[in-house]
Amino acid sequence: MVRQSSTSTLWGWRLLAIGTGFEAIGELTWMAYELGTVDVPFPGLPDLFYLTGYPVLALGLVLLTTDRRRLGSMYRLTLDGLIVGGALLTVSWYFLLEPILTSSSLNSPDTLVAMAYPILDIVVGSIAFVVALNTRGQRRTPILLISLGLFIWVIADSTFAYLEFTSGYVFSEIDSAWVAGNALIALGALHPAATLTPRVTERRRYEFIELLAPYGPFAVAMVLIGYLGLTGQFRSDDVFFGAFVLVALLLRQSYVFHDAAKLSRELDEQEATLNKRNKELVLLNQIVRHDICNDMMVALAWGRELRNHVSQEANTMLDRVIRTTQHTVELTETLRDFLNSIETEDESELTPTDLQRTLHDTIDRRREAYPDAEFSGWDSIPAVEVWATPLLSCVFRNLLNNAIQHNSKGKSRIEISAELSDETVIIRIADNGPGIPVDQRDVVFGRGEKGLESAGSGVGLYLVDTLMTQFGGDVWIEANEPTGAVFVITLSRVTHHE
Repeated sequence: MVRQSSTSTLWGWRLLAIGTGFEAIGELTWMAYELGTVDVPFPGLPDLFYLTGYPVLALGLVLLTTDRRRLGSMYRLTLDGLIVGGALLTVSWYFLLEPILTSSSLNSPDTLVAMAYPILDIVVGSIAFVVALNTRGQRRTPILLISLGLFIWVIADSTFAYLEFTSGYVFSEIDSAWVAGNALIALGALHPAATLTPRVTERRRYEFIELLAPYGPFAVAMVLIGYLGLTGQFRSDDVFFGAFVLVALLLRQSYVFHDAAKLSRELDEQEATLNKRNKELVLLNQIVRHDICNDMMVALAWGRELRNHVSQEANTMLDRVIRTTQHTVELTETLRDFLNSIETEDESELTPTDLQRTLHDTIDRRREAYPDAEFSGWDSIPAVEVWATPLLSCVFRNLLNNAIQHNSKGKSRIEISAELSDETVIIRIADNGPGIPVDQRDVVFGRGEKGLESAGSGVGLYLVDTLMTQFGGDVWIEANEPTGAVFVITLSRVTHHE
């Protein structure tokens, strides 16, 4: 599985495998001595394998968490590791390391080997803690399992060293801890997400747990130093450990504040860029509104004038030109309204809008554009006000255009009706076209992750859905009988007590 990963991930897992392999060989060598009823030598061959495995494991963990990260993020992670490592070292010095040094009867080389275990445990444990809390995405679970397993190793090894140099280690006292650590490492290595390539993320946008995590070990170390000071046991080595952890924390927080200030400046620059883009969109909106649309309207008017001056055969071709020109005009109007909706989305306020007048004006213009279409029911629309913006007219225009342009029959028939309640108005626009399948009724509005790229969606209906959301209303599609579709929109009614 590891071959599917990126280079850094690949070597990270390889080194973890090699490191755990060294630890396993050390365990087997130890077991061989015990089964042979031979005292395990110290230092001996098992210690060689154990101690070799520690730096390999540490390097493997570092490679797993450095994949595709920026140098600045590695600086923060290094400081996190120093804080955690310094805190663990402070606690270990008081409870483990110093008692070993003062009570050990071993010679200097043997004592050095004995001290190497808890020190390397602290290094690996600190890296495991930081890596587990700073891994994101699907890989967090397997790496968290492996880090937890290694951390249990740290506790078990430290307990073993303490027992060995005080009351003496008794067989199987902490074997269950080592077994649990090995089991967690195995579960993490076998997890399906273990070899996935990490997502490219902006590491400066910290998660809360990533910012808070180093404070836990730091607080434990400070509580211990405070206790030593209150009980009169405070010594120069305690000052050194406390100062080391405190300086690391101050450096880490200075980096976080510096990075936050830099990120704030970059956000300001991005905001300025967005404002410039918005101004360009406003200019584009003006070009669409005044230049392209006006020119196409002139072309459309001249095309209609030519109908009485060309032959019947030429009229057929001219009708195609007129329909294409009309479609272009409507498309530019829709794009204009779409840009207006984007420009005013955050600042526009809903105002009482005359539903009857808006709908009548829109239908009048559609009847001029499509003289062959038949509209009915529109004269019975009640004279009520609804909460909307001036863009309500483009909602009706796009729904009517959609009903006419997608009608494959000879004559488009569109029926408009309205239903009142105390708080809402429901408008139905029914056509006699081919209808829309149930599984496509959301897609045509561009709803979902793809938006306008959704199959079957168009700018017009996407704009309808966007505007209805701004109005606090809704739009959906029902089946018409015997054929066709019914577009249903709901709008909030303006009541007298508001």
